[in-house]
Amino acid sequence: MDAEHAAAQRKLEWLGVELDRELVERRRRRDWDRRRALSLQLATVSLSALVTVLLGLKVGEPLASQLADVALMCGALVTVLAAWAAFFGYRTLWIQRSDTVHRLTSLRRRLALMRAEYGDAAPEPVRVTLLVDEYQVILEDDHDSWVRLRRNGSGEAVT
Repeated sequence: MDAEHAAAQRKLEWLGVELDRELVERRRRRDWDRRRALSLQLATVSLSALVTVLLGLKVGEPLASQLADVALMCGALVTVLAAWAAFFGYRTLWIQRSDTVHRLTSLRRRLALMRAEYGDAAPEPVRVTLLVDEYQVILEDDHDSWVRLRRNGSGEAVT
């Protein structure tokens, strides 16, 4: 095996380790953002429904006044939670990170296919370089998408 093919083999091994490490981290982040997005959505919807019920209850004084106060506090909390969700953009991050995980998983499948195709033999260096370049593009796209989201500050990605 010549030096060029040996280097390609080392790059292939490096890429496999990197992909596994990145996938673990990206899945962890995606799952965190999904939980936050769903939790905030459920909390705002539930609190909004509670406000409606509290204001619609037919009860006498002083309970009616106390329920109105609780409804006011719940309404204020809905506003805070909605602003929090908009600022941090958990739903958008969840979608973005799901796309990144999908692309990394697809790349890992192609890497596994290449390994199966070549067995112990070293693949052509140009094929390995294409996979490494694609890996870099996926990470750059993920970072660029995150930066656009943060610049916008509204929780929605800017294209």
